[in-house]
Amino acid sequence: MMDSFDEEEYGTGELVVTDDLQFAFESIIEAFSKYLSLYIHVLNRFINHLRRVGSLKYERTNLIKFVKKLRHFNDTLQMIQNNIYEDAHVSDPLEKSVVYMASNFVKLLEVIDLLNFIFTSSLQKEIISKTLNFDLTLCEECISSIEDTYKVFVKYTQWMVESIGVENPSIQLEVVSTALKYAAEDQENENYDGETDNIFVQEIMEVEDSIEYLKLTHDWDTILRSHIKRLETEFDDAANKWQEKFGKKK
Repeated sequence: MMDSFDEEEYGTGELVVTDDLQFAFESIIEAFSKYLSLYIHVLNRFINHLRRVGSLKYERTNLIKFVKKLRHFNDTLQMIQNNIYEDAHVSDPLEKSVVYMASNFVKLLEVIDLLNFIFTSSLQKEIISKTLNFDLTLCEECISSIEDTYKVFVKYTQWMVESIGVENPSIQLEVVSTALKYAAEDQENENYDGETDNIFVQEIMEVEDSIEYLKLTHDWDTILRSHIKRLETEFDDAANKWQEKFGKKK
């Protein structure tokens, strides 16, 4: 795909939509859709098992609401993907398309953030306290994958905006703004050494042109999909464990 670039037109500081970026955005949207689909699939299996536990009726109802919300987001992503060539015209300013996509990514990631807290923390405690067993809980590896995958998708969304010099508080995730706030407070501490392992406060360099933006978008696509693959494996393992340990019970 790189051959279709005109170096003179797009390699001199221009930040515009190109035909290659249209393809790249389509793939990124597909990755986000796959991410949502993983949650929808595993939650449906989880909800099915919760039917057997009367004491978790409220939790089951709550998860059903999340599934409906995720399906709505997925439908929206499908619409954006189908219209990418109409909405993101070649030679249009890149900022317009990026802000539009990022605003939708932010909305769904905020919901996943809340879902992750419920699914990996509060719900796990409720299951143990109300059922006194671990048949429907998540293992540490699965929880770690959930957290890592979320962080990578958030960081990509942060990168896609900040790498082209856009500063828009309305499309900044709460988890990012909170991390930046705490980082600023840490810098005022005289013992602060400037080092951090918080991915959300690590500096994002602005790209020079559409060519560099495309190359890095491809890199991000690969990273997102590698995390999706790991998460899919963990979700499948968890669902199989539920079926083996809980699904066979009468």
